Amino acid sequence: MMERLLKNNNVVKVVAFFLALTLWVYVTGDALRPSEDITRTFRNVPLSWLNLNDELAIMNIPSEIDVDLRGRADILDNITPQNLKVFVDMKNLGEGQHLLTPNAEVPRGVRLLSYRPQQVTIELEEIEAPQKTVNLEIIGESKEGLVMGEPRILPNSVFVRGPRSILANVFQVKAVVNVHQADGDRVQVVPVVAVTEDGREVKGVVVNPAMVEVLIPFTQPQKTVPVRVPLEGDPAEGYQIRQIDIHPATVTIQGKVELLDTITEVITAPVNVSEAMETIATELTLIVPSGVELLSMDKVTVDVLIGPL
Repeated sequence: MMERLLKNNNVVKVVAFFLALTLWVYVTGDALRPSEDITRTFRNVPLSWLNLNDELAIMNIPSEIDVDLRGRADILDNITPQNLKVFVDMKNLGEGQHLLTPNAEVPRGVRLLSYRPQQVTIELEEIEAPQKTVNLEIIGESKEGLVMGEPRILPNSVFVRGPRSILANVFQVKAVVNVHQADGDRVQVVPVVAVTEDGREVKGVVVNPAMVEVLIPFTQPQKTVPVRVPLEGDPAEGYQIRQIDIHPATVTIQGKVELLDTITEVITAPVNVSEAMETIATELTLIVPSGVELLSMDKVTVDVLIGPL
């Protein structure tokens, strides 16, 4: 009878079908069955923080820690150290050292087993913001012959904010202005930098405001010379010029160096003393050479004192 069944094609086909189905269920059963949980270590997970007081600075904290997680392999395969959120909570912490236990947010279906290290030491320091005067450093040279005036800085002081221990390294705050080939007043907006005594920039502080405006005035060279009053004629017979009083007796002029070098005095319009028998009081205009500018009023008062011999 078995021999007859085996010779029947339909029976053979049915038996082959069931054998194939059984083999398929056996092979694919493991893939359909949920995988078992495994443990995996994630190294160098970034450590962040929450609720830090605005008046405190973190002086020391580990940047990374290792985390052990347990879960299905297919879930763990989709996790990287960068998308794990591990943090410490700094709420209500004050200045000093603190020993904190990290917290973590892990995907659903994953269990957090441990951290390494299990606790982290952090150091907090109070932030201060002293006010400091801006010091100006001028580099370069203006065009020949110009005289630099007193610079003005707006504002002339700034606040330097940072942890107390770092602020101790700040020797001064300075701004640098380059006046190379300046041919007139120079106005620049420049950064202000906190530096150490040997001129190195101090990192970890914030300067506010970070920029200042600097005005450096330039003028032509100046020279102060006496005023001379030319006289015309002679006093009346029996009289003489006893004294000439000039107010002011000197004036300041400015111009090119080569021109100023040739000027030793500034004269006024002449005073006529012909046949004079008494003091002459007058106001005279100064006569300034071409190319020279007078930095004071262009007139002087003159008293020519005349008296008997």
